[in-house]
Amino acid sequence: MPFHLYKAVREGAESAWFGIRVEFEDDRWVASCRRVDAQGRDLPELPAVAPKFYGVTAEQAQRRMLAVLENSYDELAPLAAEGTDR
Repeated sequence: MPFHLYKAVREGAESAWFGIRVEFEDDRWVASCRRVDAQGRDLPELPAVAPKFYGVTAEQAQRRMLAVLENSYDELAPLAAEGTDR
């Protein structure tokens, strides 16, 4: 399951890190997003950032999730992308 780590910056606030996971379920790709620490480890005490987003391709599902973060933060920078489970 691909995992993508992003650093988000909002003016006047601390940076935040988000992990987007993309996996294939049934006949579609599903992206989910959670707050994580700077190393990409889940912060289980925090709720999911957004509902799951679906796509015909993994990239489409991921892009839909990224749109939520881009609308909420001034800057969004990819830090890592891995094909391994986290």
